[in-house]
Amino acid sequence: MASLAKTPEPWDAEDYWTLAYPLSILMAAVAGAAFDRRAWLAGLVLTMGQLPVLLVQSGGGPMIAVGLLLLVVLAIPAAILSGCSGWLARRWCGSLG
Repeated sequence: MASLAKTPEPWDAEDYWTLAYPLSILMAAVAGAAFDRRAWLAGLVLTMGQLPVLLVQSGGGPMIAVGLLLLVVLAIPAAILSGCSGWLARRWCGSLG
């Protein structure tokens, strides 16, 4: 997203908040449902996967700490949602057997 929009940080792109971030939240829910245990890690990994892109795009300047903090904050809803979808999938699949 950042390279397409020619911005150093992904969240500076125009479509990040309306397209990319909601899509990553949805992907975290789907991935969390596929995990048996520790489904919350799916949301964390998907969100923190933006860190290498951030480092390459921005060059790791002085604002990298702010970017890292923002990624951690953005990972919280994704981790919660993927954890909940994993729990629901285990509960639903467990009731089938």
